[in-house]
Amino acid sequence: MMRRTLAAGAAAAALGMGALAPAGAATTIDALWGTTTTGGATPESNNCGNYGDPRFIDNNGFCYVEDTTDDPVELGVKFTTSEPVVIGGIRAYRVDPGQVTGTLWTVGGEKLASGTFAGSETHSWQDLTFDSPVAIVPNETYVASYYSPDTTYAFEWDYFTDKATVSGPLTAKASVEGDRNGVYCYGTSCGVPEESFRGTNYWVTPVILKYAFSGFFQPIDTTVMNKGKAGSAIPVKFSLGGDKGLDILREGYPKVTKFSCEASAATTPIDETVTSGVSGLQYDPETGRYTYVWKTSKSMATEACYRFELGLNDRSSHTFTVKFTR
Repeated sequence: MMRRTLAAGAAAAALGMGALAPAGAATTIDALWGTTTTGGATPESNNCGNYGDPRFIDNNGFCYVEDTTDDPVELGVKFTTSEPVVIGGIRAYRVDPGQVTGTLWTVGGEKLASGTFAGSETHSWQDLTFDSPVAIVPNETYVASYYSPDTTYAFEWDYFTDKATVSGPLTAKASVEGDRNGVYCYGTSCGVPEESFRGTNYWVTPVILKYAFSGFFQPIDTTVMNKGKAGSAIPVKFSLGGDKGLDILREGYPKVTKFSCEASAATTPIDETVTSGVSGLQYDPETGRYTYVWKTSKSMATEACYRFELGLNDRSSHTFTVKFTR
């Protein structure tokens, strides 16, 4: 199989000298609801409205409606974040067997990203991944929504009425007078959903982008200082748990920072180099690994040491250090 390679010019432009940037805050929470979340609907509860009949409560405890006589509907949730994060896609509890799409919006109606859910399996949580992840910031309200062409969807009345839902840095806003949550919009092209009824949860959430970074593979050692030959091309190998495309590097990364170090610092030789005239990123589907080829300069053979920082689109940073010889 052929390896996928990022254009050398684009990768080389990302590699520069500069101050070390702080790593993004880490969290194990990736969404408002996980893929094992179940509903709490029962025939005796009032959260299904007119659809409290057992026929309209599925095996996972979700109320659902099949209103195929009505127009298609966009169903969403308003949310905020307490820290800068990157949204990689949309998760929804899917009931509609049609072509379901998901979208991230600003509350003002700007479409930030969208995609299409794969397959047509119903009554299950499904994720879609945006082609390009979107960075979002605190103190702003966003909307995550999905489009149901057959007007068939899961729901729960009064879920957001006067109460918010917090999960990690994400908060689904409480539905209050003047700022309702649990939003919808009927029609084929109505844009961001803005209507609301009884603080209904339509079981849709943004998904925070989090790569499953493996750590660096040999020839890099992160436990001690590495020793390399100035002017060589060093293969920086790592895995993200599969093919995440080549658009994985944060803007301006990788970065290399020069710093003072002890001449006697313990070092591990970098015993593998490659032939390359420029830096660049590639992915090998056979090994499931990425390789960033770091083309070093002969001028790096000084008394100083260098810190290589791999900054990824999920705001994580991963580093190792090198002392170069001639």
